[in-house]
Amino acid sequence: MRKLLLATLLVGSLGNAMADPKGIVMDFGALDTIDALGGSSSVAALPKAYVPEYLEKYQSDEYKLSGDMFKLDMDLIRQENPDFIIISGRQGRSAAELQSIASVINFSAGNDDYLESVKYNILAVGKAIGKEAEAKIALEQLDTKIKAAQEKSIASKQKAIVLMHNDGKLGLINHSAYASLVHDVAGVKRADEKQYEGRVVADTKYLTEINPDIIYIVDRSAAIGAKPLDENYFKAKELSEVAAVKNADIIYLTPKLWYLSGKGLQSIDLQVQEVMAPIK
Repeated sequence: MRKLLLATLLVGSLGNAMADPKGIVMDFGALDTIDALGGSSSVAALPKAYVPEYLEKYQSDEYKLSGDMFKLDMDLIRQENPDFIIISGRQGRSAAELQSIASVINFSAGNDDYLESVKYNILAVGKAIGKEAEAKIALEQLDTKIKAAQEKSIASKQKAIVLMHNDGKLGLINHSAYASLVHDVAGVKRADEKQYEGRVVADTKYLTEINPDIIYIVDRSAAIGAKPLDENYFKAKELSEVAAVKNADIIYLTPKLWYLSGKGLQSIDLQVQEVMAPIK
């Protein structure tokens, strides 16, 4: 079942209450969830290179470096003797080795059942740090905010697309986790309902055909410290004359929040706020 794949957890001692659990946290959405639940003392180590701005306190020397997103410091992780390890898809290749060290929570979320898997993972993290009750309350509060956003989106006639920038190229990510957050969680209507097998370039032809009211942009390059999308991209002659560009709200989403974080109690709240900013 999908849930078992999304949150591999609750093996060994995590099934019972644990005093002062300590863990290695490789996912920033999980980190912001732990932070929101008041469990920062449960964080032993994390990858610090690209910590999102709203979690910058975890760059301090109080927390050890567990390697980067793809190359983990296995020696340090073993030395820490953690009670749990939280990973995402970026560390998938190391999952088997990590499971030999401690119980593993895979904080990945499915595109098709995004919100359901997010909630399941948040509860799993809450249980791991001994704050399951707090996690349930926090999810109820988050649900209230999401429902309010959905009601506003349903009432609005605006339709949107979600694009990703990577190394100078801007393409549609219509059925990604990012799009799920925009369209399924926040409820913003899709300007493009089609599913595509290959990459779709957001050029003049495509934008003219789809004619979105809102263009959301996830800048992968900016998130990882590479060259961000040129601020004059939409001012280029071939695009500036496109009605869709002239009339649309172009929303540059916070890069690290969207590309490196997400799926957490704080990040989903922040993401929904960004998504809803242009909704009338």
